Amino acid sequence: MASIASSSHLPALAEPHERAAVAHELEATLQELIDLSLVGKQLHWAVVGPLFRPLHLYLDELVDSWRELADTVAERAVALGYVPNGQAQAVAAGSQLAPVAQSSLVDHAVVWEITHRIAMVSERARTGMDRLSDIDLVSQDVLIAVVRKLEEQQWTVRAQLDSRG
Repeated sequence: MASIASSSHLPALAEPHERAAVAHELEATLQELIDLSLVGKQLHWAVVGPLFRPLHLYLDELVDSWRELADTVAERAVALGYVPNGQAQAVAAGSQLAPVAQSSLVDHAVVWEITHRIAMVSERARTGMDRLSDIDLVSQDVLIAVVRKLEEQQWTVRAQLDSRG
């Protein structure tokens, strides 16, 4: 674990192992958000069909928001004295998201693919959020914001699904 926790100027947590547990939850969420942004960008390039333009543009908005969320999560970890690993190898090893096909995908399939992945990341962030409830409410609040945003996005993307989805 990459730690900069060498001074008493770090936020107080009851036990040293709690700092590691919080860092683990934050890093896991960070890595999934980074992976989600990469999947979103891949789908942005792969989308075809009548909804190409609005979906292409919306995926860029989603990717930007996931990068912002990842930055917020990473900065909380650093505030606790832990430098999380958001590099490609760590993300590939740490994320549970499945890759998408490296081919063109029709718009309704892209909507399904991204909705499914947003739901997966949201569910895992919610699990981490629940784990943090007895350890660090400030870090839990960061994950609450992540879950809130992802669930809103899941709804707005899911609303685009029709009977084909």
